[in-house]
Amino acid sequence: MNQNVLLHRGGVLLCFLLCLILTGVPGGSAPFSTISRSLLAQGTDMETELVTLKGSSPGPSLVVVGGLHGDETSGWEAADQLKHTALIKAGTLYILSPANVYGAKHNVRYTAQNWDLNRLFPGNPEGDPSEQLAAELWELIQREQPVLVVDLHEALPKEKNWDYLGSSIIVTKMDGIEDLVDAILSDTAAGTLCSEPYNFYGPGMPGSINRTVTEKLNIPALTIETFRGDSLERRVGDHLALIHFILNWYGMEEKEVLR
Repeated sequence: MNQNVLLHRGGVLLCFLLCLILTGVPGGSAPFSTISRSLLAQGTDMETELVTLKGSSPGPSLVVVGGLHGDETSGWEAADQLKHTALIKAGTLYILSPANVYGAKHNVRYTAQNWDLNRLFPGNPEGDPSEQLAAELWELIQREQPVLVVDLHEALPKEKNWDYLGSSIIVTKMDGIEDLVDAILSDTAAGTLCSEPYNFYGPGMPGSINRTVTEKLNIPALTIETFRGDSLERRVGDHLALIHFILNWYGMEEKEVLR
């Protein structure tokens, strides 16, 4: 056979294999995950990207939201890392991070319209950009009916007029996630998950995504609070450890993540 023909066929085969490996794969994600991106509050100063990772097998959907409060850095940094490292084999993972782009950029809690975004749910599609963003996230959750909404935050050190939460999880209703919550608390207490034992609180604040999704849509929500007194690396690590634990719990991850 002509050598040029062999070289041509070899090149085509190599390109085909590379396409199989790389198509739909973000950063370090597994090749069986496909990725898509869309924008919420498009064209406004609250525009932010929604990343969707879909496994090759049927399964549940799960929503992760980081950075509703822009100055709670570990939440949106962990969610950003998750976009590139989640090994989704089944179901669909939705990641919105940072939800409050303005707050993350300026290291402030509030939005460009001076709203606390985590008190605005279910939002208002006809309102200002912050209210529109909350409404579009709400519509996504209502449409997709995830098994769980995970909301990533940071707890402040003890201060006047602020509840001290430390490293903790917050749940408004336990219906359907009792065993998951018990496993998280047991494993953190045993030292096999996260950097320290986690506490449990509830319900979520009025207008928060946690409380509103639970009470109005009957969809479980879990807020993770890392302690801002710890190093950023430790806080991000705890957030990621808990998210991967949850993904494994629902059979969505490719493999068991070492904890």
